[in-house]
Amino acid sequence: MWALSVAVLTLFALVSPAAAADLELGKKVYAQRCATCHGPDGKGNAAMSSALKVEIKPLAASAGKPEAEVRKVVAEGKKPMPGFAKMLNAAEMDAVLAYTKDLAGK
Repeated sequence: MWALSVAVLTLFALVSPAAAADLELGKKVYAQRCATCHGPDGKGNAAMSSALKVEIKPLAASAGKPEAEVRKVVAEGKKPMPGFAKMLNAAEMDAVLAYTKDLAGK
């Protein structure tokens, strides 16, 4: 039992910093590429929504959607949002998706 407890605690110690690093990278990418339209809190930017003449839904609206669907929208875009497949590497894409999911849940 003791060995199992040590193994679980070790696993948490290894996973937790990696997850935090991913969220930090995601936060950075989001701030650079997404916050202008989606707002720093993920609730949308009313001024940008008005300028683009389109409703920018809060990120929470995509919280129940399958991750593959959200990834496809981020990669390919959805007018007027551009696709980011050519702008982000795989690690950045994964990180920004994790960050937006975390942000949508708050």
